[in-house]
Amino acid sequence: MSAAAHSDTPAVRTGTVKSVFAHLDCLVEGIDALKRAGIRDIVVTAPLPRHEIEEMLYEGRPSPVRWFTLGGALFGGIFGFALCSLTHLNWAMIIPAGKPLVSIPTFMVIAFESTVLWGCLSTLVGMMLLARLPAHDLQVEATDPRFSDDVFGLIVNNLGKKQAAKVTDMLNGAGAIEVENGYDGHVVAPAPETPVIPPGAVAAEPDDPNTGMLVKITVAATVIILASVIGVGIFFQQTVKGLLNDAGYSYSTTEQAVAPDNRPNK
Repeated sequence: MSAAAHSDTPAVRTGTVKSVFAHLDCLVEGIDALKRAGIRDIVVTAPLPRHEIEEMLYEGRPSPVRWFTLGGALFGGIFGFALCSLTHLNWAMIIPAGKPLVSIPTFMVIAFESTVLWGCLSTLVGMMLLARLPAHDLQVEATDPRFSDDVFGLIVNNLGKKQAAKVTDMLNGAGAIEVENGYDGHVVAPAPETPVIPPGAVAAEPDDPNTGMLVKITVAATVIILASVIGVGIFFQQTVKGLLNDAGYSYSTTEQAVAPDNRPNK
């Protein structure tokens, strides 16, 4: 049945259908119906996070935020270890003689803290970028204030007139309490007394981890860490060692990087 639009809601553009759901199970049924009809250009809003919505939209695919976390953590670990190493290599006389200039057990503490710090910061940045926060360019239908209160929103875009009418009927059948078609105006549909979830509409998150990806990440992290350690050693051999010998300090080539003992070669 037709009715006047809610006084606080923006008008729906032509080619767009906006629906309001009071119950999560009805929303999931509506998303499933749209997917089975081959309609993918949809926007879903919710007043709270729900795994059922994520599962229906992303079909079990993991969040790409994890790549921001991985990149930030790898950068942080290398940065922390390199910071300690290069500091000691450039100011070699600040530690007593006989102590290693590049002490892996000691520097790993700083590398770990840097890994956690940069991993967390990168995760925050990735989450905000992928969530498009702060949101200044939301489509007008998604700015309905009710969507941040106690109802769910399902918006379908880029529809022809006949397809919009079909989508309107599908969403009404799924249990939407309100459907607004940009072609026809505002339509309020009565909610079903007993919402029914189709079998398999709400899938559980996969329990099996992606072991292949974990192995690749572990191998890549190991290679990067080893490369950074070897790189620091090569840097020492090519730069600081020669500077120490040129300055007249004794240095044993049979040992690893150690501070000079202040005894001149002459």
